Amino acid sequence: DPYTKIGGEGNSFPSTCWSVIREAKDPDAEGYRASINQLATLYWRPVYAYFRCKWGRSNEEAKDLTQEFFLSLNEREILQRLSPEHGRFRGYVKTMLDNSARMDHRRATAQKRGGDAIHFSFDVGGGFDPPANEDPQRVFVREWTLSILEAAVGELKEDYRARGLEKVYEMFHIHEVDPPEEGPPEYEALAEQFGVSPTDVRNNLHRARKRLRDIVLNRIRDTVTSEEEAQEELNELFGDLAS
Repeated sequence: DPYTKIGGEGNSFPSTCWSVIREAKDPDAEGYRASINQLATLYWRPVYAYFRCKWGRSNEEAKDLTQEFFLSLNEREILQRLSPEHGRFRGYVKTMLDNSARMDHRRATAQKRGGDAIHFSFDVGGGFDPPANEDPQRVFVREWTLSILEAAVGELKEDYRARGLEKVYEMFHIHEVDPPEEGPPEYEALAEQFGVSPTDVRNNLHRARKRLRDIVLNRIRDTVTSEEEAQEELNELFGDLAS
């Protein structure tokens, strides 16, 4: 796993922790629908995978349950009761999934939602389906981790694009994110491809790894209650990423 090499210093615990969840708790807030959609877009895959692996639901049933789960966050006032004092958002979500599967009330609530339902923009299950015999706890943690990582990589890409460093990001993407089947190219090969020195390649990759690590950590901070918990979550989800 190329991401086990990422290291660097983190930032202080941000005052905007749980910002998306706080926004999603108030249906009258300006960014309410966008916040619910943001939560769903980021976390649909671990939720969908859990329904498939733990409950053996079909593709279509798992899709429906995933949509139902995120819609129910507001309808059952779950987010209204949720606060940082209750611990990590990841743990809180996982404890709700079994209840959601047991309380499959799509028919009873379909008419009530009507035109006010939130229509998520993500393609639930599109091109993704975990092995049916995979341990549900393991698949949930893995897909939660990948969801955070993919969002962080996207943020890194936008950060580098905004600073006019598209080639540096492309170099990082080739070496770390999507290397060839035969493995990451040598620094010398990247240096020749991008017209820089091998030392520049090494320094650029080091800085990109550190920046990605910081982005990941900030995203984790937004789902926990303290810097200590953020570091613990980083260790549990990403291993050597925390070093």
